[in-house]
Amino acid sequence: MAYEAQGCAIYTSTNGIVRTTDTKIGEVTDFTGPGGAAAVIDITHLGSTAKEKMVGLRDEGQLSMTMNFVATDVGQIAFISDRASRTKRTYVLKFNDAATHGCDFQGYAMQFSIAGAVDNKITANAVIEISGAVTYTTAV
Repeated sequence: MAYEAQGCAIYTSTNGIVRTTDTKIGEVTDFTGPGGAAAVIDITHLGSTAKEKMVGLRDEGQLSMTMNFVATDVGQIAFISDRASRTKRTYVLKFNDAATHGCDFQGYAMQFSIAGAVDNKITANAVIEISGAVTYTTAV
């Protein structure tokens, strides 16, 4: 069964479980990630008959998101502050389904930029650099 993106939300959390005290990053319009890759380590030697490889540690990559810029949104303000202070946070991406699936991970607020154009709204682009493993769960 496919998930609907409408209703998904991104939060900062103190323990990976969304509670009423956690901060929702407001007016997110789209996101990409988490996503990453592992390094490929070449272990070929002179006796090899073909390339031999092993996989290194996985790098969970980044989560990027676009949002309507709202200067008074508590989540956006916190993200900007975390970027300035280089604070590592726990983030939760909550999917929109009856079983409340989602994922949580730790990361750093790496980028926050705003953009505007004639006859358009002001948007913000933000990037979270993931540190450590991403945990997919049904208990967010």
